[in-house]
Amino acid sequence: MSSSKMENSQWSNLYLGICIFSLQWILTYQQVNVALRGIATQSSSFSGYYYASFAIDGNRASDLRLSSCTHTNADNSPWWRVNLLAMYDISNVIITNRGDACAERLNGAEIHIGNSLINNGNNNPRCVVIPSMPAGASVNYTCNMRGRYVNVIIPNVIQYLTLCEVEVYGVPVPVFKKAFLRIMFNSNEDLSNPTMREKVLGKIKSTNVQPSIFQIQWTKEPELETET
Repeated sequence: MSSSKMENSQWSNLYLGICIFSLQWILTYQQVNVALRGIATQSSSFSGYYYASFAIDGNRASDLRLSSCTHTNADNSPWWRVNLLAMYDISNVIITNRGDACAERLNGAEIHIGNSLINNGNNNPRCVVIPSMPAGASVNYTCNMRGRYVNVIIPNVIQYLTLCEVEVYGVPVPVFKKAFLRIMFNSNEDLSNPTMREKVLGKIKSTNVQPSIFQIQWTKEPELETET
């Protein structure tokens, strides 16, 4: 390489591709009832009163008269859905059945989890079929599925659907973001040298980049040839 090329290549640009994990997922892997933060809807509301939101009010009271249970009309394949507002890795779903009457109406209900709203979300993958549930019981169903929407549907039958609480436990799906920094450095420096890398990381910290750095990729721009 000519001396002119050597001089022109003394400085080059360093691009750092930084993959940043969602801090919420990394720092808190605690299972919480994420349904409490969601928005609920259902196929209909009996008497225009027993709202879908009653199933995510944090209250397991199972007496319909206490205004903490949902109740649809006698719909064909009645359904209930909660929009979690983000995608979650869902470990389990807890359903609380009505306790004062008509507990058998929940027989054959299905829990579906996914990201689609086709057929009101009822076409998403199925976690479980509920064969039956005792009156007033809260039953835990293991799903280990990923999704934004959780549906409860009683398919292929004209029936009322009543849910006194639906709890969804999971953690947010990690979100990847990229940030790019351009830093000037002497190209004669050895990037495999730990001391050099510490200097570069120090420059990154000085730019107030979030501390949740997951991976750093070191890439040099192609050198430009010059006429001799």
